[in-house]
Amino acid sequence: MTRLRCVHLCDDFALGGVAKGLSVYAHPDLAAQIDSQVLPADPRQRLAPRLATDIIFTHFPPSWQALPFLASLRLRNPAARLIHIEHSYTGAWEAAKVANPRRFRTMLRLACRLFDEVVAVSHGQARWLRAATGLKADKLQVLHPWSGSQQLDRVALPTIAPERPLVLGAFGRFSEQKGFDTLIDAMAQLDPARFSLLLGGFGADDAALRAQAAGLPHVHFVGKVGDVPEFLSRCDVIVVPSRWEAFGQVVAEAKLAGRAVLVADVDGMPEQVGDAGVIADCSTAETLAAAMAALPAQPLAAMGIAGRQIMLTAERERIAAWQALFARHQPVAAA
Repeated sequence: MTRLRCVHLCDDFALGGVAKGLSVYAHPDLAAQIDSQVLPADPRQRLAPRLATDIIFTHFPPSWQALPFLASLRLRNPAARLIHIEHSYTGAWEAAKVANPRRFRTMLRLACRLFDEVVAVSHGQARWLRAATGLKADKLQVLHPWSGSQQLDRVALPTIAPERPLVLGAFGRFSEQKGFDTLIDAMAQLDPARFSLLLGGFGADDAALRAQAAGLPHVHFVGKVGDVPEFLSRCDVIVVPSRWEAFGQVVAEAKLAGRAVLVADVDGMPEQVGDAGVIADCSTAETLAAAMAALPAQPLAAMGIAGRQIMLTAERERIAAWQALFARHQPVAAA
């Protein structure tokens, strides 16, 4: 099998799911098969670079402004396979943020025609992409992200005791997407003697969220979460109330740590849950509060164990899926 040269074009290296996901290409089993290089790209430029590589991955969302760059990338690299990893767009995102779905979907269809393959990060996202673009099954693949175990599988399982408040945890960027404003409003409806919230993260909405939580003694801000295992070790249940979420790396991390999860019924998160937690309507503070209020009656310890069990084969399965992708795009030998 030929050792493949791969270039990954990214326009955003901020901390988050995309940046975490790039670490998968350094996995020993993949590094033995490919030479991988991550390069910055500005899709607003009309002229794409010529790249001496077998496969070009794009990790930025298509847009009308980016179409000339993508067309140029195709024309200037005719021998390379062009694969797009869609990290951002989802059905819930489209419903919340797109004023003209017909125009948006036209752009997506035009962009997808330029790629040899499109990769969705969840089955929920893939179903929406197929409906939005008409992509055939053989051109649209699903690969769940993998950013390493981070020793989360070594975090001690929680000891849930009815005589103390149930410790809910949530973390991520402080932005509209994550739904932490709804979570804080939901906490205002819960008894501080029965529930507390550890909220980790940072971002543009930091001041607004702190102001919203003023007067709520059971909501505690812990700042940027640099040590994910340590943060999760302090929580009993992880709540992910995102308004849209292509995959939801937090869900996978919580399961690895043996924590039950409560996730919003959007995009790629429900398919991750299984017996590991609860899928809930998180669109309003009232529905989210009701779901959280019912948590003490759930078999939370068993859910945490089930989540960790689900993740036991995740690394092997996801690396095998990447290996299969690279095998599909091996150069055809000349006759």
